[in-house]
Amino acid sequence: MTDDTRSPEELRAMFSENLRRLAQQHRSISALCRKLGVNRTQFNRYLTGESVPRPDVLDRICRFFDVDARILLKPLDEIEKSESHPATSALTEFLGSGSDAIEKSPFAPGFYAVIESLSDEHRMTLLHARPLTQCTLIRGYVSRAAMPEAPPQAREIQGIAACSGDTVYMLTSQRGGHNSRVYLISPDATGTAVQWRGSVVNSADTSNPEPVVLKYLGHDSAAIFAAARLSTNNLAQHF
Repeated sequence: MTDDTRSPEELRAMFSENLRRLAQQHRSISALCRKLGVNRTQFNRYLTGESVPRPDVLDRICRFFDVDARILLKPLDEIEKSESHPATSALTEFLGSGSDAIEKSPFAPGFYAVIESLSDEHRMTLLHARPLTQCTLIRGYVSRAAMPEAPPQAREIQGIAACSGDTVYMLTSQRGGHNSRVYLISPDATGTAVQWRGSVVNSADTSNPEPVVLKYLGHDSAAIFAAARLSTNNLAQHF
């Protein structure tokens, strides 16, 4: 037996602490349990360290929060620090004053429906957020309704997001630097289904910022596919 062997009690305590931190990303534990497909009473037992999930439930929790099974073994901060990406140093240099200038964006991992009001029309984008140590990687596709003749590769979007103060900065672009966008958003306090509100600037028209809202879809397959199917004009009616 190795010297660093931990008891079941220590493993349960480690998991419960990590799970509490992950659960804080969500406003409602009941809603979180429904998304995970976990009984609320059993989830509370995980949170208090009374038990740990069986392997299939642990896999579901890890995939939902975009972490791995090390949440049984290490503090969450140590797991996150093991990941790095070139975007982190580039964003730090762009925003200035060293690594303390930025924090990891508070986006929960999962999918978001992004609605931009463009004068008399609306543009919908479905984006996925993957948080890393100091920034969040963004990937998605412009809706077919917005670009009906374009192949998926042309509609692909990639970007990064980070937090500075109370504002989240998000930079996205299609391939080749086409349709680059800078978002400045803050948490929405109105209590609606929209989690973020702010403005977006298109690189083609930097003098005309437009309002934007983000709705968190998480990992709810039905909500994700429903948002993807809706046209830009129809989707705007839901926000």
